[in-house]
Amino acid sequence: MTHRQERVCVVGNAAIDLSLRVAHLPLAGETSLALQSASDFGGKGANQALAATRAGTFTQLFAAVGQDADGDRLIAHLNAEGIDTQHVLRVPRPTDLSIVTVDAQGENTIVTRNEAAAGFHPEPGAVLDATRAGDWIALQGNLSADVTADVLCAARFNARRTLLNPGPVCFDCMPMLADVDLLVVNRVEAATLTAQDDAAQAATALHRAGAREVCVTLGANGVLWCNDNGIYRLAAIPTHAVDTVGAGDAFCGTLLAALAQDLAMPLALRWAQTVAAYAVARRGAQASFPDRATTRDLLHSSVPPLQAS
Repeated sequence: MTHRQERVCVVGNAAIDLSLRVAHLPLAGETSLALQSASDFGGKGANQALAATRAGTFTQLFAAVGQDADGDRLIAHLNAEGIDTQHVLRVPRPTDLSIVTVDAQGENTIVTRNEAAAGFHPEPGAVLDATRAGDWIALQGNLSADVTADVLCAARFNARRTLLNPGPVCFDCMPMLADVDLLVVNRVEAATLTAQDDAAQAATALHRAGAREVCVTLGANGVLWCNDNGIYRLAAIPTHAVDTVGAGDAFCGTLLAALAQDLAMPLALRWAQTVAAYAVARRGAQASFPDRATTRDLLHSSVPPLQAS
């Protein structure tokens, strides 16, 4: 019998990114001159769907874009990448836009207009109809708390697997964690949700709150992974950070694809780390992601050194 590979369904947002490179991030009240500017495709939902697709998994995207030229561009781009966009809704609002400021060290600030995402209320039943038992359904922090909670609950009740990456942290997702198979947060998000500055303590608190597995990404300090068996750490992939925009989404999307392909978690995490490291060494959001062939090559170079805490 041939194994049926599970699929990925991302419920989130899609946006246009306008990136401005500056010598340093401006202080309050300071005006800075951009050294360079560029337009890219972005949005956490679309970013994660693209990474999952390039990692070799059939991926659907539930999102909303405007009835404007930016919306046309986004859908054409997603279709060209092979992402299933039949559930991308066209709404009478502007397509979401992110203004990204990136400094010489690759650190960034992001301001987002999210009118399309804010008005997007996908029915859980539609998400279930588009997926099968065992598929991965991923959400971020761009949609409302009610939509996020309803989709997670319906997914878990109907034998889908769920990943929540609650960035930006716009609401308290702690009550939702009983419906989350895998929670992925960065250090700041983990501290915000738990009021614990120590990443290991934060991960433990998130696991005890209901998330079956928790990953805390720590940038240059690697990744912390927590489950019923304890806490493990993976060292970072050495890289020269040029632009960190989209790196977390490259990580999440690759991790989703790896788990859909039944890779063991240590190898899945290492592949996701390797793709994210590739992305931070290049400029842009989706423009920094490796193509399909390179993404697969990065899997073959991924060796997962795990260290128990």
